[in-house]
Amino acid sequence: MTAPPDGTSPATAYANSWLTMAAQRIAADATSGSIDALLARYFLGSTPVPGLGQDSSRLSASWVEEHHDRLWQTPVVAAIGYGLAGALPGVQASARNMLVPSLARLMSRNPFADRLTFVYDLPQLVGIGLAAQAVAADLPAFSEWLSDILQDDRLQPSDRFQALLRAHVRALLSGQPAAMHPQQGDDVSVFALRYWMASTGTAQPPDPAEHRELQKRIASEALRTDPAQLPVSRISLIYRAVTAILDASIEQTILSRSHLVTVLSRFETAMRRWRYDESSMKQPIRWPVIAEREVQDILWLMLRPVFDDLVDEETLPKLGHSTYRADFGIPSLGILIEVKYVRKSSDFKEIEKQVLEDSVAYLNGVTAYRAIVVFIYDESASVQEHDTTASALRSIDRISDVIIVSRPSQLARRALPRQPADTGKSARQTSRK
Repeated sequence: MTAPPDGTSPATAYANSWLTMAAQRIAADATSGSIDALLARYFLGSTPVPGLGQDSSRLSASWVEEHHDRLWQTPVVAAIGYGLAGALPGVQASARNMLVPSLARLMSRNPFADRLTFVYDLPQLVGIGLAAQAVAADLPAFSEWLSDILQDDRLQPSDRFQALLRAHVRALLSGQPAAMHPQQGDDVSVFALRYWMASTGTAQPPDPAEHRELQKRIASEALRTDPAQLPVSRISLIYRAVTAILDASIEQTILSRSHLVTVLSRFETAMRRWRYDESSMKQPIRWPVIAEREVQDILWLMLRPVFDDLVDEETLPKLGHSTYRADFGIPSLGILIEVKYVRKSSDFKEIEKQVLEDSVAYLNGVTAYRAIVVFIYDESASVQEHDTTASALRSIDRISDVIIVSRPSQLARRALPRQPADTGKSARQTSRK
């Protein structure tokens, strides 16, 4: 296979071709007004699709009036449920008032009378689940009734996709995210549904390694799927997952390791506005930085607005009899950030030893993290030691960078007590048997 004339890689060209075909299928079939088309719109959310017009599931006053005499029909109730998810506030009130007696009437039916009832029809079930969520304050009994049905042993799922989407509805009603784990035989629809449920909060988020594996499986399997061979709702679900993964990939490319180092390197400039007023002021404000914990707090404020997946005190798998905790982790970059605090110039030598030990414990091959960035706050302002320590640490395998900053001049130098350096335990052990 050769690259296209414009230099685009074959994989990229094929992905673009698949997205175009999927978008054309969605634009053609997600405007039909069918229940499956409404589920497709629900899966898409705010994901833009070329050629797809305004969401037809939005309730209009004329639509509500037109269907007033059909509210006993479950497809109409489901359509109102989908519409309430995006309807205008004025329409929501009237639609809710219409739903309450309809849902109360639905509770008198036997949902297991045959295989044609709404509990066996996924698009209807999700729409009615949304309707139940919308009127939960006015008719809490319906949510309880529907939750009990979804847990009834008579309602056996025909496949994994059906089981997970029912779990999504249960989570909507209970507010408790479902626990999900990969299973043998999961296909791209199931992968995309797991990804979507985690993003909407109806499923517990996977750990970083599982999340990356899920992204790879979706991207790989989607390109082998013919958009014409699946219902439009499932193609819409896969389309949303693929575009979200591509967007995340672009963002991660922009927010690279070098970007992280750039942000950390601006610590000293940012500290210009750090308050430590003179005693002569009437009400002096002072923010002392006297230990590693205060440095961690400042770094959290700097990094969290930039890196959405920043993890505070990332607990790592056990190594031998001990477990370990790094100061920060950024799973999307595969980077741990280790913070050290120097009180006097002689502490630098001890920190070099500790970081060497930390790197062995942290990057032991059983986590998704692949590198460490070391950040050192120098209370003593011993700048003559900085280059030596930075060079020594950068020579350690998988230490990707070292940033050393000094105490701002407006912070008073603290008297040195007779105590060891506040550099933390090596590899920050949290337990030892």
